[in-house]
Amino acid sequence: MKTSLTVLSAGIIAALSSTAIQANDLVISGVIDGPLSGGVPKAVELFVVNDIADLSTYGLGSANNGGGTDGEEFTFPAGTSATAGTYIYVASEIDGFTAFFGSAPDYDTSSMGINGDDAVELFKDGNVIDTFGDINTDGSGTAWEYLDGWAYRTSGQTANGGSFDASNWTYSGVNALDGSSTNAGATTPFPTGTFTTEGGGEVVEVPEEPVVELGVCGDDATLISAIQGNESSSAEVGNNVIIEAIVTGTRAGGFFVQEETSDYDADDSTSEGLFVQGSVEVETGNAVRLYGEVEENYGMTTLAMDSDVAALDCGTADAVSAVELSMPYQLDLETVEGMVVSVTDATVTSTNNLWRFGEVVVSDTIKRQPSDVAAPLSEAYVAAEEASETSLLTIEDNSSSQYPDALNYFPNFSYANAIRIGDSVSASGPLNYSFGTFRINPSDIIEVTSTREANPVVTEGNLSIATFNVLNYFNGEVDTNGEVTFDFDGNRGARNAAAFDLQQGRIVEAIVNLNADVVGLMEIENDGFGEDSAIQSLVNAINAELGETEQYSFIATSDNSEIGTDAITVGLLFKASVVTPENDAIVVAMPEQQLEEDRLARMRPSLLQSFVHIESGKSFLVAVNHFKSKGGKCAEDAAESPSEITTIQGSCNALRVSAAITLGNALNDETLPERKIILGDLNAYSAEDPVAVLTDYSPESRGYTITTAINTGMDEGSSVEIGSGFGYHNLAEEFDAEGFSYWFHGTQQVGSLDHVLASDAMLADAIDGTHWNINSVEAYQLQYDQALRFYADEDGYAFTDVGPFRSSDHDPFIATFDLQADVVEEDDVPSDDSSGGAMGGILALLAAVVGFRRRASTAKK
Repeated sequence: MKTSLTVLSAGIIAALSSTAIQANDLVISGVIDGPLSGGVPKAVELFVVNDIADLSTYGLGSANNGGGTDGEEFTFPAGTSATAGTYIYVASEIDGFTAFFGSAPDYDTSSMGINGDDAVELFKDGNVIDTFGDINTDGSGTAWEYLDGWAYRTSGQTANGGSFDASNWTYSGVNALDGSSTNAGATTPFPTGTFTTEGGGEVVEVPEEPVVELGVCGDDATLISAIQGNESSSAEVGNNVIIEAIVTGTRAGGFFVQEETSDYDADDSTSEGLFVQGSVEVETGNAVRLYGEVEENYGMTTLAMDSDVAALDCGTADAVSAVELSMPYQLDLETVEGMVVSVTDATVTSTNNLWRFGEVVVSDTIKRQPSDVAAPLSEAYVAAEEASETSLLTIEDNSSSQYPDALNYFPNFSYANAIRIGDSVSASGPLNYSFGTFRINPSDIIEVTSTREANPVVTEGNLSIATFNVLNYFNGEVDTNGEVTFDFDGNRGARNAAAFDLQQGRIVEAIVNLNADVVGLMEIENDGFGEDSAIQSLVNAINAELGETEQYSFIATSDNSEIGTDAITVGLLFKASVVTPENDAIVVAMPEQQLEEDRLARMRPSLLQSFVHIESGKSFLVAVNHFKSKGGKCAEDAAESPSEITTIQGSCNALRVSAAITLGNALNDETLPERKIILGDLNAYSAEDPVAVLTDYSPESRGYTITTAINTGMDEGSSVEIGSGFGYHNLAEEFDAEGFSYWFHGTQQVGSLDHVLASDAMLADAIDGTHWNINSVEAYQLQYDQALRFYADEDGYAFTDVGPFRSSDHDPFIATFDLQADVVEEDDVPSDDSSGGAMGGILALLAAVVGFRRRASTAKK
C-alpha cells in the first residue's frame, strides 16, 4: 500500500489532511510535468475512493494540443485491484519518476507523455468518466498550463464525465519546480486542511498521516521471522513495521540486519535476516531500531526504511553466528535470506563477472560441459547437465558498482595473486538475492587456496609430447622503412610492440616450463619459415632462455611454403637432442564445405611429421591439428531444424567429423610408423562426435549413428554414416580424466578441446599425461590484450607481470613415454628396425651400447 506522494516540489512532500472527497471509485487527483532533462517526470495521480476489485476496467488516454481525444491508450493489467484511500501513480517512464520522487511509479505508459497544454482522460469500460483539461482546447497560456509544475484537484472530486472546471484545481504555475523566483508561493505543491465538494453524495475522509512513535530500545517490535514468513514472498508486503535487530553488514543502497538470537522463532523455514534500503550511522554489530515498509525487490524481501523517522542506535549486541552452507546444499537458501552465512573450501566455478561486477561464483565442484562427460542426450549427459546448475553461490563486491576500483573482499588481486577457476574459497557474510541468484556480501577478506602450478606435474619418461594453442601469436611485419609494425591486414594478435612483448614473454616462459621434447602449436601466424617468420621468432625467444642441449628447432614444409591459406596455422617444435625428423613433413588438406556459390567453410590443414627417438631408435609420428571452430555456420547449422544432438555440439560439428575421417584415413598409410600421436585443438569436447570417431566409436555404444558433412569433396558431396572409430586412445582419459583444457565463458563450464590421442603402439609406451591449467582458469582480464589496454597501472591491479599464466586461453596437455631400444645380442648384425628404418636400427644399437638415458620433463608426481 502506498501513501500519497502527491507530487514533490524540491523534495517537499505535501500532505493531505482530513480531505473530503466525493465517492467515485477512481478520480484524477493530480498531474505533474517535471523539471528534469526531457521534461520528466510526467505523471498522473489517481485517488482510489472505494475498493476496486478489478482495476482492469479502467484506463487512461491523452488529448494532445486541443486536437480532441486520442482514446483509451492504457488499460490497467487484468487481475489487479485497488484499496480505498490509496493513490495510484501512472508515469510516462520509470527512471525520471524514480529519480524525482525517490520511488518508482505504479505503472508506466507513453500515453502519459503529456505537456502543459494537453488533457488527460480517465476511462471506465471504455467510457470517459473524468478529465483534466479540455480535450478540444490547446491549453497554452491558460490557467491550467503546468509546464515544469503541478496541478492538484482541490474540490469537485465527483468524476466530471468530461466536463472540466478549472476552478476546482490549484496550480503551481509555469516553472514552479525548477527554482523560478516567480513562483515563490508554490513551494508547497498541494494544500493542507479540508476542502469542500460539489454535487453532494457520500463523502470519504482521507486522514492525516499519523506521526510514527518509534518507542525506545527494547520495546515490542515486529520480528523479522514474521516479516520473512515461510513462503518465497513476504505476506507483509505493503505494511509498515518497526523492527529492532543487529546490523550485520552493508552493501550498496542499504544494510543487513538480523534478529537477536533470543528472539529467533522455532521455525527453520523462516529467515531471521533482512536487507534494509536506506542508511543509518550505526556500527556493524550494534542493534538498531527503525521503521519502514516491507517490499519484495526482484525476489528479495526488503524493508524500505522511512528516512523521516530517525533510527535508534541500541548499542552493542551479542555477535551473530554464521549459518554454514554445506555444498551440495542441505537447505533451501530462501530460509536464510538476509542472514549471515559462510562457506568453507567452496570451489570457484566462474570469474565471468569478476571485473565488470566484482563477482565470483562458487559451488561444490567446478562445472563440466556435459558433452565433455558423455555422448549428447545420454543418461550421463543429462545427469551432468543437471549437476552443472546445482549449488551455485555468488560472492560479490559490496559496492555493486561496475568495474570496481578494487574488490572489497580480495583487495590485493593481481597477476601474482589471482582468483582462478578451481581455487578453494572460504567466505562469510550476509546472504542476499538478486538477478536470479543467491549472493554473499563478505564481511572480511575471503580466504583463497590457489591451485596454481608453476610446472606441469607429470611422471617423467624419456620422451614428452605436448599440445599448446598460442592464441594468435603474430610477431608483426617489416614495413617499407624497415621497422616492425603490427598495423597490417590479417593481424589477429598483438596490436603493438608492448602487447606483443607481454604475449611472447608469457608464451616463452610457459613453453620453457612445459619442457616437452615435441610441442604441437596452434594459432601461430601463417607467414612461412623465414628469418622474420612467427615460428622463427618464437623459437629464437625460447632458445634464448635455454642451454645448448635443450634448444628447439621447428618443422618446415619441404619447399618452405606456408601451411594452408588461413591467417593462422599449426606448427611443430622439437628438441634435436632428443628426436630427429624422419622424412619430409606431410600436409593433409582438410575438407571444405560449399555453403554458397562463392562461400566455403574451411579449416586449417594438418601437419604430419615422423621422428626417430634418438635414445631408443624407435620411430613415431606426430599429427598436429586445428579443426573448425564452433563459431560461424556450416550447412547443417543453417538447416531449417537442426537436430538437438547437432546444436549441443556447436556449429560445424559434421564438418569436424569429416575432418576426423580425413585425418584417420591419412594416418592409415602403412608406410607411416605404427607409433602415432594425434594432438591439437580439435574444437570438440571429449565426448563429442569428432573425438569419438577418432577413438572408440560404434553406433551401438554411442546410441546414435554419426554422419559426415554434406557438400564436401568426400563421397560425392553426400553425408555418409560412420560405422566405427579409428581406435586411438585419449590419453587424458587414461591419465587425467578429471582434467580439462578450456573454460567457456558462455556456459561457465570446463572441458577439453585440446587432445592427445595415441595409437595402440604408442599407448603401450605411455607413462603419464596431464593438463597444465595455466590459462583457461585464469581471469580473462590478465590476458595480454586486456591487461595493457585496461589494467596497465602497476600501482593498481598489476596485471602486466610475465609468467606462464594466461599466456593463452587454452591449456597445454603434456604426455610422457618410455621408449626402449630393442635388445641387441652380441652376434647380431644391425639391420632395419621395423618401426624406425635403417637409421632407427643404428641409433638403437648406439643407445644399447652407450646406455644413454635422459630425463624427459618437468617435476615428478
